[in-house]
Amino acid sequence: MIIDDIKRILILGSGTMGVQIGIQSAMHGYQVNIFVRNPAKNNIVWDDIRKRTDWIVRREVISREEADQMLKRIYTTNDPAEAAKDTDLLSESVPEIPSLKKELFEKFNKLCPEHTIFTSNTSSLLPSRLAESTGRPERFLAFHCNNPVFITKTVDIMGHPGTSKEVLDVTIEFSRRIGLMPIILEKEQPGYIINSLLGGLMGRALELVANGVATPQQVDKCWMSNMKIGIGIFGIMDNNGLDVGWEMREKYALSSEDKQAKAIYKYLKTNYIDKGHLGRKTGQGFYKYPKPEYKNPDFLK
Repeated sequence: MIIDDIKRILILGSGTMGVQIGIQSAMHGYQVNIFVRNPAKNNIVWDDIRKRTDWIVRREVISREEADQMLKRIYTTNDPAEAAKDTDLLSESVPEIPSLKKELFEKFNKLCPEHTIFTSNTSSLLPSRLAESTGRPERFLAFHCNNPVFITKTVDIMGHPGTSKEVLDVTIEFSRRIGLMPIILEKEQPGYIINSLLGGLMGRALELVANGVATPQQVDKCWMSNMKIGIGIFGIMDNNGLDVGWEMREKYALSSEDKQAKAIYKYLKTNYIDKGHLGRKTGQGFYKYPKPEYKNPDFLK
């Protein structure tokens, strides 16, 4: 298989990251099919696609004319067989629930052509944990985009011991074809590079807040002022979604003797998770959206 064989992209997962990866691919000429499991969400998905398209036009990533042409290359379907037909590369972005990912991979392995490359946008699971469920472990690897895709323009590419070199090479070239810089990992690493770095920062930031040392806003002010950047740790967590990786955080907190993990778990669950305040995508997390406080020119005064 060579890069020119890749023409049709299937997106599993119609949330924040799935839609962004679909748009990024369509923006660069690929035909994109987004599988929407729940027919009741069809209009919601299309509203999100149009909203994000308008955003990248305002940011002058592409022109309105280019956006109109791009939208003609995006399709949605509730039919798994229709979604899988003639797919060359599959990108999975469903929630970080191993059983759900495995279930979808098993289903689409039976529906997709034998040549289809399977990828996962998982932010925390190792590809070796999911590989066998794809039915094509040699054609499977992690393809993890960073949020927002249109701004970061980077993707972590991480195979597992059974990933073929051919598939790895084609996927790396595909990332470049859709305007992303590949960050290639030589071996499996939970959280890749950026999440490995940010994970420590986020853990300490949550520890400070859960222990009552400071508010999320004060932590972000300190970080933004010292690092001279426009977003803080809690703003980043809002962008990622507070539910991302929640199942594993909950499992660890409830089964371990780690007092800090338990304190952070209780703080997040009580103040955010149970209230449905999951970050930017729900309109509220540590900040309220669409106009978060940290965007205010007076925030650092």
